[in-house]
Amino acid sequence: MWLRIGHSEPRRFYNAVIWVIRASQLALYLSAVLFATGVLAASFGLITWHLQLMTSALVSFYFSVMYLQLPGFINAAPSVKATLLVTSAFLISAAQILPYPLLPLALVYIVLHLKALRGAPNYYPNWITVSGALTAAVAATPYEIIASFPLASVLTLMYRIDSSRGRKKFTVWGAGSIAAAHGAGFLLIKLGYFWGVALPLVVTSLAAPPKVRDVYGAGVVLGRVAMALGWLHHHFLYMGFAVVMAVLCVPYFLPSVVYRRVPKFSWENLAIALAAAALRLAGYIEIAAISVLALIAYVAYKILREEKVPLKPP
Repeated sequence: MWLRIGHSEPRRFYNAVIWVIRASQLALYLSAVLFATGVLAASFGLITWHLQLMTSALVSFYFSVMYLQLPGFINAAPSVKATLLVTSAFLISAAQILPYPLLPLALVYIVLHLKALRGAPNYYPNWITVSGALTAAVAATPYEIIASFPLASVLTLMYRIDSSRGRKKFTVWGAGSIAAAHGAGFLLIKLGYFWGVALPLVVTSLAAPPKVRDVYGAGVVLGRVAMALGWLHHHFLYMGFAVVMAVLCVPYFLPSVVYRRVPKFSWENLAIALAAAALRLAGYIEIAAISVLALIAYVAYKILREEKVPLKPP
């Protein structure tokens, strides 16, 4: 199921990584279509479709980002067969056709992490991801779905990045407390106490405080605050995701998904995301939809105009 980094036949390992990238690309392109369709559905008053499409879009986006990083997170590349299995499970989950929509993806994702849960400190943040997979297995509503795997993915990435920026090591206490807080918060949501969504965000901020010294730092602080207010209205949570995605996932990870050099982003992604969030929360649905579509188009333009940097075979 796994091909260990530095301990596998080079050509087989290369092919496995290529398939990881292909799966990530598929999920990314699907998320772009779902996001665009979802905001258009809202502007036409198709609220049920809007909610389902945006939920599937978030799942697709974070599967893309997290699966691309998986070899680095577990020190191994999933085999081609494992990638085909998890991609099939992801597509079934994104379709939301089961009572617990993310159950197929959750089960496979947990298995893929079994070899990387103890030992090296680099494995500790995987506990947060596995917490997301465990909660995803029993998530039944759109709110529960985004509070499971997508939220845990954000927490994992913020813990990794903010710990590195703060020159802090990954610790059992830090990763364990975030994973436990995420599980506890999800249980509270299941019981109807929606303020539980704030619990893991507060613990993450204590374990890995963000440094507000650039656009990333400002964006993740604003995103965390918005997401923590998700118990007031689900759009706080959704739009908080948009803000974090604009300053974290877009500049850090998306270029590598499509084999491009990293473009220079300034404050424009954050500004557009904040504008879209404010407009949506204020009830200006059509203008918010235009803002989201503009952000998607701008990010695609900036990244795709960069030089291609394909992964060369051994």
